[in-house]
Amino acid sequence: MAGQKAEAEKYYLRAIQLEPTKGNSYMHYGKLLLHATCITSSPRPEEAAVMAEEAAALDGGEFRRGLQRRAHAQASLNEAAERQYERAASLRPDYPAALMNLGAILHLNGKLPEAEAKYLRALQLKPDDAITRSNLRKLWNIMERQGLRTTASQANT
Repeated sequence: MAGQKAEAEKYYLRAIQLEPTKGNSYMHYGKLLLHATCITSSPRPEEAAVMAEEAAALDGGEFRRGLQRRAHAQASLNEAAERQYERAASLRPDYPAALMNLGAILHLNGKLPEAEAKYLRALQLKPDDAITRSNLRKLWNIMERQGLRTTASQANT
């Protein structure tokens, strides 16, 4: 499934390149980004909002404006959640669940090195946590695809 979504992303970008004045391509690409869990393991609401804005500017329409509002709302919710998880982790800095949750929202918000640090700290406190280990493996896959150094890759050099 991830390969199909990545291929779809490639085609949407090509369609935008070929016909940059057609809002429909921006709108569909924005929808893909908003629900992009199979492409990058996390939605990309900020990018989806940009695509929705472009689609609305080119074609207008209530649907496109609705997509734009949803993308901005999701980005806003993720930022608010990050602040709350930061607060929770600061209140209990040695509580693995708080660190894992903070790592997860940082991961979703695209703050990959910060997410890695929180996941690793959570695993120091609770080494057998399968969910945190799984999240960390997913994060490392994304980081490696983006050319970012991971703690795992640094240990192997």
